[in-house]
Amino acid sequence: MRRRLAKAEQQIRTLQEKVADQKQQLRELQTQAKHEGYLATEREELKTEIADLRSEARELIRANREQVEKIAAFPVEIARLKADAKAGRRTDLLGQAA
Repeated sequence: MRRRLAKAEQQIRTLQEKVADQKQQLRELQTQAKHEGYLATEREELKTEIADLRSEARELIRANREQVEKIAAFPVEIARLKADAKAGRRTDLLGQAA
């Protein structure tokens, strides 16, 4: 009888330890799930920010190309103005006779 009682008490302790371990695992999983939820939210925010930055980068590249085209046209415009000046013609910056 005492053996059965001792064995039953041992089984109870073992089961209580298992329950305590499972509760600890559950708390850890809940903490991990909460953390992953925060990460998912942050990931979505970053996706939006990345999309905005890509759009801004495209706009800056477009504006930069326009400026490069304008700058590339300067030597031609300067040469035209010099030629006009040598020929004695007066023109404005738009190439129209003054």
